[in-house]
Amino acid sequence: MPADVSEVVLPSAVATASVNARIKGEYALKRTDLPVLAFDTVVGLDDKVFGKPRDREQAITMFKTLCGRTHEVVTAVFFGFGGKIIEKFEKTFVTFGAFNARLVYNYVDGGAPYDKAGGYNIDDDEIKPLIARVDGDYTNVVGLPVKLTEKLIEENLFNGEDGDSA
Repeated sequence: MPADVSEVVLPSAVATASVNARIKGEYALKRTDLPVLAFDTVVGLDDKVFGKPRDREQAITMFKTLCGRTHEVVTAVFFGFGGKIIEKFEKTFVTFGAFNARLVYNYVDGGAPYDKAGGYNIDDDEIKPLIARVDGDYTNVVGLPVKLTEKLIEENLFNGEDGDSA
């Protein structure tokens, strides 16, 4: 269920992603009795948080800032079930190569960056030549830290405090 909420930007990537995941998760918990998973992914560099770019200029500025540097990608996970809430986050470091104007302008003009934290999707073929290195969970950069999410579900739904196991 998409959460119709206003996202916030705080001084750190971890705080921003965590609060936004919580806002989304609490929104969903009010509308269902089922377990809820909510996520938020942001990019951080030098105490600056990069969410989704608003326009072409902001997208290009993001790329100019990120290129030639290593930034962090943080995805916060909110897991609510049975009156219990668990919040975790995953952090991955991504290094971009040097700014490539042609590649970036083509990517931005194709409309790709506007719904993505930091203005990019690491799985987009057009942007892959810019990626120099990924340190950490690749799926986190995609926006869903699979290992962390599986662990939360497994530990809390299938091996919960009541001793039940699926």
